[in-house]
Amino acid sequence: MSTPSHQQNLQYAQVDVGQVDDVFQVTADTAGITVTGVCPRCDGGTSTTFPLGIAGTKGLFPWSKGKVPSLAEQVALKATETFFCECGFAHSGQPENTLFEGCGAQWKFKP
Repeated sequence: MSTPSHQQNLQYAQVDVGQVDDVFQVTADTAGITVTGVCPRCDGGTSTTFPLGIAGTKGLFPWSKGKVPSLAEQVALKATETFFCECGFAHSGQPENTLFEGCGAQWKFKP
């Protein structure tokens, strides 16, 4: 099965694509959890890192600083977070003040 090519000519739009199949890869280390895959809207490679925090901050799993998040923590993250396209390509029409450089898509993973 081949991966579709990135639709760079796709106009930026804030679109909730709903729940998608979980075909993304997860890596975890002492810095945080990274979820990598293909945007379900523009087909661009996207990668989101959730850094671990330190006590008193809003970082992910602040009690885990300095250790690799467990498999249960990784699964919990994917089950609860909303993901955004971070393909790194400024699709035409993208506002300057957007937090993520991508096509504007957001999604959750199917349970």
